[in-house]
Amino acid sequence: MSQEPQAAPVSSHEPWKTVILLVAWGCFAAWCMNGIPPSVDLPAHAAQMQTLAELVRGNPQVSALYEAHIPLGYGLPIWLFLPVTLLTNGAFAARLAAWTGLMLFPLSHLAFARVLRRPSWTVVFGFPLAFNISYWFGFLPSFFSLPLALLSLALYLHALRGTGRAVGAVGAVVGLALLSTAAMLSHLVAFGALCVGVAALALTSDSRRRAVGLAAAGLALPLALCAARVVTLASRAVTPGNHLPTDYGWGSHFNWLLRNYRPEGRLAVVGPVLITLVFVVAYLRHRREEPRAPWLLFLSLGALFLVTPKAISGAWLIHVRLPVLAGVVALVLVDPARIARPVRALMLLVVVASLAETARYHWRFKQEVEGLETLVASPPPPGVHGYLSLAGNRSRGSRLVYLEHLGQWWTATQGGVGHHFFADADHLPVRFRPGRSLPMWMDASSVSVEQVAPFNSLLVYGDGSLPGALAGFEETGRAGSWRRLERR
Repeated sequence: MSQEPQAAPVSSHEPWKTVILLVAWGCFAAWCMNGIPPSVDLPAHAAQMQTLAELVRGNPQVSALYEAHIPLGYGLPIWLFLPVTLLTNGAFAARLAAWTGLMLFPLSHLAFARVLRRPSWTVVFGFPLAFNISYWFGFLPSFFSLPLALLSLALYLHALRGTGRAVGAVGAVVGLALLSTAAMLSHLVAFGALCVGVAALALTSDSRRRAVGLAAAGLALPLALCAARVVTLASRAVTPGNHLPTDYGWGSHFNWLLRNYRPEGRLAVVGPVLITLVFVVAYLRHRREEPRAPWLLFLSLGALFLVTPKAISGAWLIHVRLPVLAGVVALVLVDPARIARPVRALMLLVVVASLAETARYHWRFKQEVEGLETLVASPPPPGVHGYLSLAGNRSRGSRLVYLEHLGQWWTATQGGVGHHFFADADHLPVRFRPGRSLPMWMDASSVSVEQVAPFNSLLVYGDGSLPGALAGFEETGRAGSWRRLERR
């Protein structure tokens, strides 16, 4: 695999420093997930979790409308955290799953650092990467699968750099099989990126036959499981239908994130790009002294991002979920000691400033939607409960649709029959029974009596006057800009 990196001197205090750093990060991540975080789809995934728990418990109201299944290539966190949901509720389980995803990012970086003998403290450079588009959009399966793919790549690289002992090789293959299968069951996109990265490492290895053998053994199980699903999705990508058509979106590869990250913080995009450039330049200057494998992995993941369409097989925003993978790998291209100390200090300032922007937006958003936690603390009346936003689906100053599923925290917290949490899709664990449905997103400017007819109660967000279609409801609670309505 090319020459070994020079081992940096390891301080006896480094393990404790790493533990302290990860504990501090865990506390910050917990604060971000506490209350109502700005995350588009997370309330819907939380409602999926709670509804799945209701199905497991045999709630007749819920089972009359919804059914559970195990989709391939999506949704593992919803099943994985089912025991937590059964013990608490979907709201807590989803926040815990998202917190786990935030913790897995520095751990995946740390795994690469251990394999390549980089200082553990360099994980701090990767903290802003945890707040990627999958986090802000609340794509819980995608957000969870990205660090799983990175951990799989780190394990495969470790296996390639191993001594070849039989016990160690078997352990690496078993570990890779488990991690890669978990990545695939969480989200197929991350698994596809994992396969590209493994292929790049295997085909450029000095011991190609051994490398290909390890890759084949480690990826055989998930590849066998998802083969039929991949064929179906590939055919749908080139076949017209009711799904989104394939759209490459060349310009959006470079400007979508910059155009859409506004109050979330410009440094959430600019910061990681600048830090990546520093590591790339440092590698190019010292490439003869550094191992080649991380560079090839970085190039393959970067190329994958560039060639992946914006929309494919009916899924949207596929490409912008991938840069974070190359970004984490970039942070292990060289020993940071090769980077000038003033430049390292400047990078740390960028990291701190980016996290400060992230914290500020979390605080602002929680203030903006204050009152929701108060109203979801008590269960809805029997029947179907729903959500209507008078303010549209975008929060103040943002271009992301944070208000789209916000009311689903009610379903996630209290259970019962809710709506608008992707039950019309076949790729999530909970879906409508055949022939059953409920209205999805309701536009306040055009909502009709027919649309609200199935609902016995509603959460309404916004300070405007109520639409005439809600004349049959009366207000039974108010907190901040939130109102709770029940049918008269």
